[in-house]
Amino acid sequence: MGVSLGAEGASLTGPRVDSQTASTFSAVRSVVFAGDRVVLASKVGMRKVEGAQFLETLYQLVSLDALTGAVKDTRDTAAFGSLKVFATNDAHVIVSGNNVIRLTPDLKDAGSFDYQARGHRHGRVENISPDGSTLGNATSPGFELVDARTFEATTLTNMPVVDTSVSSKAVVSDSPWWFRDYPKAKSFVTLTDEKGQHLIFHGDCSGRPQFLRDDRVLTASCKIAHILDTQGNILKMRFALQLSGKHEHFVVYSVESGEPVAEVMADSPPQEQSWTAFSPDGTMVVVGSPLRLTLYRLP
Repeated sequence: MGVSLGAEGASLTGPRVDSQTASTFSAVRSVVFAGDRVVLASKVGMRKVEGAQFLETLYQLVSLDALTGAVKDTRDTAAFGSLKVFATNDAHVIVSGNNVIRLTPDLKDAGSFDYQARGHRHGRVENISPDGSTLGNATSPGFELVDARTFEATTLTNMPVVDTSVSSKAVVSDSPWWFRDYPKAKSFVTLTDEKGQHLIFHGDCSGRPQFLRDDRVLTASCKIAHILDTQGNILKMRFALQLSGKHEHFVVYSVESGEPVAEVMADSPPQEQSWTAFSPDGTMVVVGSPLRLTLYRLP
């Protein structure tokens, strides 16, 4: 958010949120590749819950042919808030809202995850590992890693974790737990694995840390993006997104070389923020919003 001071006093500019998900960060969880399909969740309305004072959000899941963009299948669902969509490593889709369900690329039921099955009162699935094998479930307190195929859950820690990203073995968070040890720092990256919680980065400013793979974490510090190993050693620097003027430019970098390989821009500018997703083999990227998605082949 921003604050501007002028002759007429202070004025506020709102947060940069996605019009579909009402969240800056959830926008990247709205479209995925699943086999030869692109699956997206589009917000279509609201409805009041009978006997309650709150509303639930209505969504339509849409399965598109990845090459032609033709609509192949649709399915309606609802959630109390945003609906997140994840791609698995076996060409299926995980949808996380009021419930967590596993779907085929043509949106048929293929399983469901029960938050209370292991005795937990709460559950929250908001991330999947980069390889599509493992979901993260915050059990408040505690955290589980969940197999994306079988939905078998394994307790990682009984400590509270607010996850920003998960791998098949660990979870990272940007929570400021280490402030007493580093009072001058303004950002922290904590990695939690089976051995405990470890501070792997602290700095003057930050973004949300993300796993690139099990042994690589991407985090931002002011205008610099760092790639860390799980011990906190800085390996490379890269920029993932560039904003230029009135248009959104996406710069794609090679993880191996750190050099840019392509730059793309959505044909139809979004209301606030574009959605993006990479194909599993990294050769295609989709950019846009439910109004218009554009598919690019990468060199």
